[in-house]
Amino acid sequence: MKKLTKTLCAVAIAMFAMPQQADAQFFKKLKEAAANVVKETITGETTTESDGKAAGDAAPTANFVTSASGVQVGNPGSEHFDLEFVEAVGNAAANTVTIYVKATAKKLNYSNASVGGNDGRATDADGNEYKTSYYPEKKNMMVGVPVKFEFAKFVKVPATVSSFVMVTAGWYLDAEARCPGGSSWMNYAIKLKNVPIKWE
Repeated sequence: MKKLTKTLCAVAIAMFAMPQQADAQFFKKLKEAAANVVKETITGETTTESDGKAAGDAAPTANFVTSASGVQVGNPGSEHFDLEFVEAVGNAAANTVTIYVKATAKKLNYSNASVGGNDGRATDADGNEYKTSYYPEKKNMMVGVPVKFEFAKFVKVPATVSSFVMVTAGWYLDAEARCPGGSSWMNYAIKLKNVPIKWE
């Protein structure tokens, strides 16, 4: 009788233990999945379900370099090209501001490259946002030769705005070296900080 009771108790304990372990495994997997979703939302990094390692590359970091004019340039494509701020020219009659940059290819030549373009955004010190309204110009880039690009042209900018706190725009060299679209766009966009406007 004692042996039968011990066997029944062991079976009962095993029956109660198995679902709890399964629940624990389920909640552990759920927690890992939630962490991956949060990580993907914040950094744009994707993960695989099997091993939890990154399936795609994380967004490159844009280390800001201060130019002689005081503009800070963040170039996530710095592996492929150097970037230099040239000027931001305001047209008071048309209420437009056009920003120019110089880009220099480092390792490869590119045809039909664009630096800047129709996805540009700028913010002034009062928090007003301005957008570009044109398609980027395409130019050929040769290694070591600087090329001047119209980085962004913002419309409806009052002549009272003396500078932009932040300017962002995309870039495209080829199918491999580019700023992707979609939700991760901002992680890969070129950023200019403290851009002074020269009004004419």
